[in-house]
Amino acid sequence: MCDSYSGWTNRETWALMLHINNDEGLLSILNERVAEYTRNVSAESMTYQTSKAVQDFTESMFTRSGYDEIFGGSLPDALADIAEDIGSLYRINYYECAESILSDMEVMA
Repeated sequence: MCDSYSGWTNRETWALMLHINNDEGLLSILNERVAEYTRNVSAESMTYQTSKAVQDFTESMFTRSGYDEIFGGSLPDALADIAEDIGSLYRINYYECAESILSDMEVMA
């Protein structure tokens, strides 16, 4: 059975990137997180560190416990709706997300 969806590994990966790329605020927060994780890292570990930044961002923005830990409050309805649309965060291919983000950054540079 093939789970690929619109050119992505699966629907969850596609949905996460769709929401991030279509929301300037989410994209800005993610870019800040990526910058933190990739400061002073080698080119060889850039994709890995970016994937960890995406995973950390996703878990802090789209889970109740993660949001409360970072922002100290209840998960806003808009973010809860996005989380519901994404589905299982465990199925997201964070490495594929990182490759896409880094590719977009190269194009913008």
